[in-house]
Amino acid sequence: MAQDDTITTENAWVTDLLQAPAAWETTKGKGITVAVLDTGIGEHPFFEDKDILDGHSVFDNGDGTAWHDTHGHGSAVAAGVLLAAPEATIMPIQMDAGGSEDVGLGDGALGSEDFEAFRWAVDNGADVLVFPWVLTGAETVFTGEYLETLQYVIDKGAIVVAGAGNDPAEMVGYPARIPGVVAVTGTDQSGNIWYENTTTGPEVAVAAPAHAMTVPMPQDESTGVTELYREIGGGTSVGSGLVGGVAALTWASHPDLDASNVIQRLIQTAGDGTGTRSEDAGYGLVNADQAVHAEDVEEVSENPLGYPMGEAGASGASPDDGGSEEPAETGAAGESGGPAAGGAEANKESNLSNIIVIAAAVVLIGAAVAVWLVLRGRGKKNAAVAEAVALNSNNGPVPGGYQQPPAMQQQYGGPPMGGGQGYGAPPPGPQGYSSPPRGQQGFNAPPAGGDQGTPWRPSDPNRQ
Repeated sequence: MAQDDTITTENAWVTDLLQAPAAWETTKGKGITVAVLDTGIGEHPFFEDKDILDGHSVFDNGDGTAWHDTHGHGSAVAAGVLLAAPEATIMPIQMDAGGSEDVGLGDGALGSEDFEAFRWAVDNGADVLVFPWVLTGAETVFTGEYLETLQYVIDKGAIVVAGAGNDPAEMVGYPARIPGVVAVTGTDQSGNIWYENTTTGPEVAVAAPAHAMTVPMPQDESTGVTELYREIGGGTSVGSGLVGGVAALTWASHPDLDASNVIQRLIQTAGDGTGTRSEDAGYGLVNADQAVHAEDVEEVSENPLGYPMGEAGASGASPDDGGSEEPAETGAAGESGGPAAGGAEANKESNLSNIIVIAAAVVLIGAAVAVWLVLRGRGKKNAAVAEAVALNSNNGPVPGGYQQPPAMQQQYGGPPMGGGQGYGAPPPGPQGYSSPPRGQQGFNAPPAGGDQGTPWRPSDPNRQ
């Protein structure tokens, strides 16, 4: 498949609103790893020559990678990250099948396997985690291991970005409303808050473009999809990916900062740049140029958005803890747009000079080997502890009669109709969308003749 620039050209209004071109004069996000926790990623020309890892899947799909997106949502969100930060590293995490029958989820929304996916991402080098799903009606169940998992990710030094939702009548959903999470609402093509079709509220941190966009469609024969691109009605899913990309630009240009201060730059330079937070749309539209280049942003010692469990370090984890014993497989997208051999930049740009110095100091090889052995042992110990916590699935029913948490809502946009664009009837056969996993978590076919500007909302009321 030949590479093209359709995503870039069709969505130029998006990068212009973000003021990304000015930021690209300094950085395009190289060295920052952004995990996208969604339906995985699929082969596509847009992903050629991009730095995309094999990732991780909670499903038994044969190879354990996330290169099995039969829906398209995860690929769209990953494209949003790369639209803002073309040289960032993408770590796809497949934790939902998007309604296809080839794989199925054993737990409810955000069950033990999904907790493990969050932990796997940060333990394997993710700097930013983009979670484009929303749980609504989860006030009584988003406690315990839910909060502990988010706290663990933040304590490990990563940033969590989540979409606020696509229903203006709803409150900001979970996990976006959790303290410490960068909650993203949406704007229209003029940069104004899109009150008609996105969720707003006091928990929102920033806004990003969420109006109609062109997204890549995974080239998987099993889905029956033949077109390379679709125009979707928008939503805060891709918006959260865009914010993840701007976070990557910010961190790549300021590699000495910790996650709290990257968030601080995002929010203090958003909107009019005064650091004023509104009651419904946070600090305003993110500004990549200012997030990268502003010189007068006051540094902070803690996450300016708070913490899931109330204070830093509550999970017992820290950025200095060892991660998984085995590093994530790297594999930049090759000619087919899928995983291929080749290393990805796993560390921030600031580490590159350290690597060069160590390589040149050949007289210290013996000491370097000794340090490696110590760190390897520590990594094994921490990995064992993390696994014991992450894989604990013996939570039982939660108060209120839930046998499992409410189903998740994908913040995907509404499909424009006509001309084969948008989400038509599901493809035939067992790989279609008709039989959702996790009970009510599938995707019903979008109604024909709908409002092209209205985000598509699945029928499950928990997912709007």
